[in-house]
Parts: sequence; structure tokens; C-alpha cells
Amino acid sequence: MDNNRRNITDEDIAAFLDGNVSGQEMAEIISAMSADGEVAEILSVSSAVDHDLKEQECRIIPMHALAAANPENLCSFDCETFIMQRHDMDMDRWSLLETAKANNWLREEGTPLHHVGRLLELKGMHVDRRYDASVRDIETALGNGLEIMAVIDGSILNDKEPDEHSPAHHAIYLTGIDDESVDYLDLDTLEEESIEIRDFLDAWKCSGNYMVTVSAESDGYDPQPISVEDIDLDADLMDLTEAIAENAHDIWARARMDEGWTYGPVRDDSLKQHPDLVPYSRLPESEKEYDRLMAMNTLRLVRRLGFSLTNLND
Repeated sequence: MDNNRRNITDEDIAAFLDGNVSGQEMAEIISAMSADGEVAEILSVSSAVDHDLKEQECRIIPMHALAAANPENLCSFDCETFIMQRHDMDMDRWSLLETAKANNWLREEGTPLHHVGRLLELKGMHVDRRYDASVRDIETALGNGLEIMAVIDGSILNDKEPDEHSPAHHAIYLTGIDDESVDYLDLDTLEEESIEIRDFLDAWKCSGNYMVTVSAESDGYDPQPISVEDIDLDADLMDLTEAIAENAHDIWARARMDEGWTYGPVRDDSLKQHPDLVPYSRLPESEKEYDRLMAMNTLRLVRRLGFSLTNLND
């Protein structure tokens, strides 16, 4: 690039992209964009890359984030015990606290999102956890009489900006929703409060639109696996997929054989015979594809949950 063109240098552009320029410098760079196609292209590409990175970050599910926005970091625990009370369950708060701590469901800093609802499971209730949920999912759950806990950015409830002293994730008990607002119960006062729908949706993003539904009776199982279709695997991980698929088959076959199963041309439970008790290479392609899909989606899920895989042989 010609660094003398309108006196806009590569360093100026880098500073502009980082937000480290004065008002005068910003005006000069913006002016240069209209006269210098190269500058405009650099800024356009950089903005697109920055947007893609932010979108990638948004796709990461904060499974290990802690629901901890009240003083004792018990927001999830309070929601669960409230649901127990609504269902007239015998409960001792101290015993439940000790149980949650012993199982590492409740930690000093709060409750990991993937453990919200564990105490209710222990009480025999039907608990369903779901990321990437929508307003329609909330409406449907409420319409079906389910109890709902959602995890949002707790700063929205007291009009505060989140900071390191104010954990973002906060479990709330939802009671209603319409086109304008979302209703929730303040468990300290047991009074119903409302959040504007737009504010709720913005605050809900921090948890990957995570909600937990609870019911005393099962109304049928509707699996909602975490979406991983947008996660790409590089060539090395695709090779790893095949290795995982083959090993998974060997694990399954070893367990079956240890239980007394042998090969048979058709499955026969009474004789403990199964046609898939053969080496992976001899499996029908349809069975291989099933194993590959499970392996591939497991690797994608690992990425979606914010983990990375490192090849120690490199």
C-alpha cells in the first residue's frame, strides 16, 4: 500500500481497527475510505473478520459458567427449592445444600449451568436442559404447565453494567411471556416482576439461550441435542473421527462378547447372537456411517462447548 496516500499509514489503520485513534484521526481515516478503494477494502475485510470472530464466540456454549448473581450464589438452588415447595415435597434446606455441595453441583462461586436442576432430578422430577432455546419454546413449556428456569445476564434486573464483581449468569424462575415482556418471580419477595422482551433476549444470550424445564410427570421425551451443524472440523479431526468410530465399535463389541454374545447372521437375543460382531472393516457401510456420525458430532460438541483438541505428536 502507498503509505503516503492522504497520509494514512498501515499503523493508522491498525489503530483505527483497535479503537485507539483520536476523533481527528478517525475523521481522516473515514474520509480516506471514500477516496481510497484500498483503504476501504482493508477496513471492509477486517470488519468482516472481526464480525466472524464475534459470531464464533457467540456460538460457544458456556457449559461451565456459574449461575451466581445473588449474594450467596444460590440463585439456581433457590429456584429449585421453590419448585419443590410448589410441589409440596418434603425438604430440608440444609440437607439439600450439603447434598449439592457434596456432588459438586453447588460450588462456592455458584452452580455450573449443566448442573442446574440436579436436586430436582434427585427428587424424582423430570428435568430437561436445553441450549439455543427460543421464545416459542418458553411459550410452549408454559402452555404445557412446565416449570421453567432460564439463565440470563443478571445485571439486567438492577440496571447495572456487568463487571468482575457481578457474575453475569443468573437463574430466574419464569412465570409468563408475551410480545412485550417476560415475567419472572422475585424469590426474595415472591412478587412477580417483568423484563421487556428485547432486554430479556439480550440478557439470555450470555448463556446460549439456556433454559431448564421441570415437571412432576413425563409428557413424553422430545430429544433436543445441542446444535453442532455450524461447527467445522479440519482434516486432522476428520481423520480422528474415523479412529474414534472404529474404537467405539471395538468397545461395544468387547462389552457384548464379555456378556456372552457371539456372531450370528441375524440378531437373536435368546441365543445372544448379533451380526455386527465383526471387525469394523467388515461392517455394512450404514453401520460405519452411524459410528462416524456419533464420533463426528462428539468432536463438534467438544468444540461447541469451548474446548480445543491439541495433537501432542506435532
